[in-house]
Amino acid sequence: MTRVKTYDNQQLSDLEKSINEFLKKDEVDRLIDVKFTAISKNDVDKYAALIVYEENITPGKEDPQIYE
Repeated sequence: MTRVKTYDNQQLSDLEKSINEFLKKDEVDRLIDVKFTAISKNDVDKYAALIVYEENITPGKEDPQIYE
């Protein structure tokens, strides 16, 4: 199943670290795309990323969205 994950942070290195840690997880079967943006307002920088990935579905694993 195709999923998305979002991250935002004021430190680019922290954003990069969070994304790399997420991509190492077993739930990520295949990376589809990464969208990145940087915003600077009032001398404050903010970075955001949207990760589109294919979820690794294992037999017996329940989809939590089924019950929402």
